[in-house]
Amino acid sequence: MKHLSKPLSLLVLVGALISGEPAWAAPGTSPHSWQRWDHALTSTCNYGNPYADVTLRVTYSGPAGRAFHAYGFWDGGATFRIRCAFPTSGIWRWETECSDTTNAGLHRQRGTVDVAPYRGDGSLYRRGFLKVSDNRRYLVYGDGAPFLWIADTAWAVPQRASPEEWDAYLKDRTAKHFTVIQVGPASAWAGERDRQGEKPFTDKTCAQWNPAYWQGFERKVQRANESGLVVLLVGLMEPVSRYPESSKACLFARSIVARLFGNFVIFSPSFDSEFMPLANEVGRAARDATAMHLITQHPGTPWSQPTPTFSNKYYDEPYLDIAAVQTGHNAGHLDWCAHHAIEWNLHLYRHEPHKPVINLEAMYDAQGEKGWRAVDARSLGWRTWLSGAMGYTYGAGDLPPKVPRGSGAVWKWVTDPEKYDYWKKALQWESAFQMHHLHDFLAAIEWWRLEPAHELIRNQSNDVTRRMVLAKTAANDLAVAYLPDNAAIEVDLSVFRAPLTARWFDPVSGRYTPVTGSVANEGAHSFVPPAKGDWVLLLQQE
Repeated sequence: MKHLSKPLSLLVLVGALISGEPAWAAPGTSPHSWQRWDHALTSTCNYGNPYADVTLRVTYSGPAGRAFHAYGFWDGGATFRIRCAFPTSGIWRWETECSDTTNAGLHRQRGTVDVAPYRGDGSLYRRGFLKVSDNRRYLVYGDGAPFLWIADTAWAVPQRASPEEWDAYLKDRTAKHFTVIQVGPASAWAGERDRQGEKPFTDKTCAQWNPAYWQGFERKVQRANESGLVVLLVGLMEPVSRYPESSKACLFARSIVARLFGNFVIFSPSFDSEFMPLANEVGRAARDATAMHLITQHPGTPWSQPTPTFSNKYYDEPYLDIAAVQTGHNAGHLDWCAHHAIEWNLHLYRHEPHKPVINLEAMYDAQGEKGWRAVDARSLGWRTWLSGAMGYTYGAGDLPPKVPRGSGAVWKWVTDPEKYDYWKKALQWESAFQMHHLHDFLAAIEWWRLEPAHELIRNQSNDVTRRMVLAKTAANDLAVAYLPDNAAIEVDLSVFRAPLTARWFDPVSGRYTPVTGSVANEGAHSFVPPAKGDWVLLLQQE
């Protein structure tokens, strides 16, 4: 693949500079555990449409009897590729199986890979692919360490940004301690071509992909991983427009999973759609293509409903690892936004058997005046985290269609420097820094032990937009409460096992204000914030 040689060398070099170990094993070299490994195969047969006419499978087997299956993918001309990120060091073996058994270049090819332990500084490569915790409440790295999900919506950015702009975006988001970015594949509303002028498919039915487009796409995913960011890829069932026939959507899902099999990626068939059987069909195709990656659904928002009906319909599907929800923008209805962020997350949290709950989209900050403000994006994050979810996704940009200023900001990558939501300006909106504060507050405590306990609030507001939320640990040694705009919060402290220390946290500035003295763990106690505005109360065992 001559047009891959220069980017590949650059990626290996940049990965080495970032992590101390390359994040992509160069051809002919031995990979390290969790590092992307790539092997090219050459077809000995010609096909009218090699993307669809032939299926390439591969089986990997390694130490301690571990084995898993994957697919290969067509990458242009006579080239097919298989990829992997090996979960442990040691000798791994691979063997292919081709649907065309006469193809000597693809069928019954075999090899061994000597995988070394990873010794670099890359946070993802040191810890391994994400998985569900043992209690099925939150996500962990492969080594079991809790994974704190603070995500950003970058839907069209891989398609619309240049490589240099993409790197600037990644640098900014990692500096603000985001841990996940959410992207779409090649949405028609983002344009027909990427910044290199490549189309994603050769026709509008998605019958055959254009390898050059997806090579550029995968390089951006790889760069995100090297920067320490996990990628959630949404819209497998609509890679360009809504909706291709099931067979083509499932083929794309299988192919893109194979292409990104060596990357830290989570897959979602749906992208802001109502419940659809097609999403389940594509979800099962994605699960058939990987047992190594997590799968979820990014549903749309069923407005003003008491429960998240779309999420409910996906919940019990065996392929689904994460119970995701979009509490949504709700056309600017702040009461609906607040209700959904609290009640919908609680509803999914209480569902059995348990699955981690993550709010994949809420009201964005679009520099609005009566909604779509920094406080809206910020407050919905705190409501989400204290109502049973173990992850929150932020967005910058977009206003309701009737508001003339809206054009997209970060997620649609506005490139006009004169616009209020030019991407360089939007990256620095105050709400993004407030996600930094949200992350750092949670990272300083054992957030994964928190459980919603709103019933401990004794002076709850009847106004849902001013409704307070509280979560505590089962051990009753830690609690966090959020006050959207309240004069005081009265908390029943009798459940706590010892006296407490209290601190106020300002979610706007990220600064703490201590409460003088200890607080007895008996009866109800009223806590008064230091000033007007929204505040977070942190209670810890003395």
